[in-house]
Amino acid sequence: MDKEKLIAMIKEQMHNTLLDINLEGYGQKKSGKVRELYFHEDKVILVTSDRISAFDVILNQGIPYKGQALNQTSEFWFNETKKIIKTHIVAVPDPNVMVAQSCTPLALEVVIRGFITGSAWRRYKYLNENNEPLIISGVEFPENLRKDERLPEPVFTPTTKATEGHDEEIAAKELVSRGIVSQEIMDKIVETAFKLFKEGNRVVSKQGGILVDTKYEFGLNPEGELVLIDEVHTADSSRYWMQDKYDELFEKGENQKGLDKEYVRNWLRENGFTGEGNVPDLSKDVITNASLNVIAAFELITGQNFIPSKIYSSNDRMQNNLDNYFR
Repeated sequence: MDKEKLIAMIKEQMHNTLLDINLEGYGQKKSGKVRELYFHEDKVILVTSDRISAFDVILNQGIPYKGQALNQTSEFWFNETKKIIKTHIVAVPDPNVMVAQSCTPLALEVVIRGFITGSAWRRYKYLNENNEPLIISGVEFPENLRKDERLPEPVFTPTTKATEGHDEEIAAKELVSRGIVSQEIMDKIVETAFKLFKEGNRVVSKQGGILVDTKYEFGLNPEGELVLIDEVHTADSSRYWMQDKYDELFEKGENQKGLDKEYVRNWLRENGFTGEGNVPDLSKDVITNASLNVIAAFELITGQNFIPSKIYSSNDRMQNNLDNYFR
């Protein structure tokens, strides 16, 4: 789609983003930062809103078309990764809605990092400045790394999955010793996560991108099998850079140009917000660019053109599509 036309559509929907979701006939909803979950019979209905979070805080404004782009990115990747691991996807009856098999989520988030950047870089820098061991989530990092430097090999840095507040770094062996997962499940998670990350980079590299780091979530299905759940390789759960810009920006020590919400995080930091205090309203330019980023990420990740829904995000549209699916 022509960029100017897309920008006009984004501006038109800026005050019409999908923030509040209320579906009837599918039970009580459970709210996350970005998704609403409805548990219906043996299925879970995941509705992806246009909300955006940063520093574990939901921001005041939504990002037009974000929910659709994230949901359809996950649809693409759940289908792509079935050759690696079972996934919970059953159907996508609406641009913002996914019907999935009900699973028991594991209380951890798996983060695979191919570069030292973001929160890992800030933690690494703190440890280095305070002459502490360069260990993050049980992984020992090399000395003398520079911001945004490619790591010798991708690393596995899990965190706890906090119901409130911030997730916490934790070593894989501690997840086992605490009884959060068994050693057998942990070994399977580690093996699978690296395979997923490798496959993600393989596909994205064809479009000129780099999958820098990403988060995975896993659950157990009713048969007790490990299953990939939540979202996969979206702009919300992953960091993407462009291959043709990486070397130049890294050598200059400049920030990488990413297709993810780091752009919004950086704007918030510049405006004095890192998770505490009053949440500043995003400017119209930030909202527009964030929407363009998430759409560009969809196209980079999937190799497909983004087609905005003819009827913008609405409860009525989702309700009708779900009712027709379950009829």
